[in-house]
Amino acid sequence: MIAARGYTDAERRHFLRYTRTQSWPMLQRFPVDDDLHAELLAQMLACTPETIRALLRSLHDEARAAAAQLLADDHYRDAVAGLPFRPEDRIAAVGDSITADRLGWFELLAASIDLTGAPQATLVNLGISGNTTADVLERFDLVEAVRPTRVLLMLGTNDARAHGRTGRYRMATTEETGRNLRALVDLITRDLNAPVTIITPPAVNQGRIDSFFSDAPLHWQATAVAEVAGVVHQAAPDALDLHDAISAHGTDDLLESDGVHPTPAGQRLILARIVDHLRTVG
Repeated sequence: MIAARGYTDAERRHFLRYTRTQSWPMLQRFPVDDDLHAELLAQMLACTPETIRALLRSLHDEARAAAAQLLADDHYRDAVAGLPFRPEDRIAAVGDSITADRLGWFELLAASIDLTGAPQATLVNLGISGNTTADVLERFDLVEAVRPTRVLLMLGTNDARAHGRTGRYRMATTEETGRNLRALVDLITRDLNAPVTIITPPAVNQGRIDSFFSDAPLHWQATAVAEVAGVVHQAAPDALDLHDAISAHGTDDLLESDGVHPTPAGQRLILARIVDHLRTVG
């Protein structure tokens, strides 16, 4: 038996930032109530369910405070007001930890829309940490189940993820990534009859990755992520290019110490690009 380890509240909060047990496929197909989710997380993080709830509230409050700050900017507020979302719409964000992030772009978008007080669409976060394009294909029944009228799809970072200390085998070849993306676009537009906005994975910071994952059996190469971004463009030529946007800005203040996940500042830049894009293309 593996002995339970201790965690600080900061470590617990970091884990909860990217972990949504309600979105896990098994627990969506066989759902349990919120109290059991809190108990599950408490067992995982060696604390009480009350601690879990308090930490989740703090993340929720931080996201709303960040959204309120963003809305103080006239350009952003006008862009949010100009989004092509109707009150009856159901907007689903499909992605990995960058989307699942409780301080991330989609949560900031949902909070921003809510804070405007206007009639609003329903926003559903279907991001799951670690997901590849193949993982989303496997759980497409769960995407369909939320009946989205529009899908925002950002995938590819984990297709470029490599495992092994010596061999470093990638989770997907570029051919597999392209095939999966084309299949997802087809399923969304034909089976769901919904428009889809394709978004490339953001750039990563190689130096930080090499330092953070130096003793880990997984790794990312910046060139591999760039390659995946190129494949996304091949599968969807009108995709929103976050990879180049992050690269052009520079990653120093936009990526966390692991070199992969966006900081709150990085998430705000991602959000601004997505909102401007949606407002422009309709």
